[in-house]
Amino acid sequence: MAASPAMVEARDLAVTYSLRQGDVEALAGASFSLPRGETCAVIGPSGCGKSTLLYVLAGLLRPTAGEALVDGEPVRPKRLKTAIILQDYGLFPWMTVERNAGLGLRLRGAGAAREKETVGRILGDLGLSEFRRHYPAQLSGGQRQRVAVARALAVEPDLLLMDEPFSSLDALTREGLQETVLDIWRRTGLTVVLVTHGIEEAVFMGRRILVMSARPGRVVHTIDNPAAGRADYRRDPAFHRLCTEVRSLLPAARAGDETGGGAR
Repeated sequence: MAASPAMVEARDLAVTYSLRQGDVEALAGASFSLPRGETCAVIGPSGCGKSTLLYVLAGLLRPTAGEALVDGEPVRPKRLKTAIILQDYGLFPWMTVERNAGLGLRLRGAGAAREKETVGRILGDLGLSEFRRHYPAQLSGGQRQRVAVARALAVEPDLLLMDEPFSSLDALTREGLQETVLDIWRRTGLTVVLVTHGIEEAVFMGRRILVMSARPGRVVHTIDNPAAGRADYRRDPAFHRLCTEVRSLLPAARAGDETGGGAR
């Protein structure tokens, strides 16, 4: 298969869950593409299939129909260069910070020397070196989320998937971690896909913003946002104008707007 210029592509994705009370369509005809090295924020009504879309891209869930591609290849489980950060951090309480951060490397068979060097460097970058022997219960919410970021980065991914990773944090901690992730993105050239409920978070972090319809979810609006990632973007009037625009699109998304889908 010829390599695609896009890092991430979804082509008419559909996912249907078979439940005891009947089938539920989570996604139906969801399509988009994302260039390599970009950040993308996915926003939409609760229950519209945002997390389902992320799990398909991670190879954790197989679509009922359609196709998802990463780096020009159909998504497969356990892709070594894909990392995912979940809302609940996913840390093991019996492991120290450094053991949690090195888990992905150990699962990939990395040697002890490589794990020690890589984890030590990343914990230093994230301001966690002095906490390396602490356990998750001894950390604040923001510190636990930094450990989850460290574990994701330790495997040197080219695609980082994030499922509402900052939603349970206070505003200042959330903004600080948003800036941390964007700083990592600028330094490494990662491709980032972020699922969020926060309009300001989507506009601050997503150089491309996907607005999804109500369930069954599909992409009804694609907004180009090239200023995202700038440290001073929150103070720019253009930031507030775009937040207002995205907010105005969400009621139409809740109603299942059939007229969207255009790029801006």
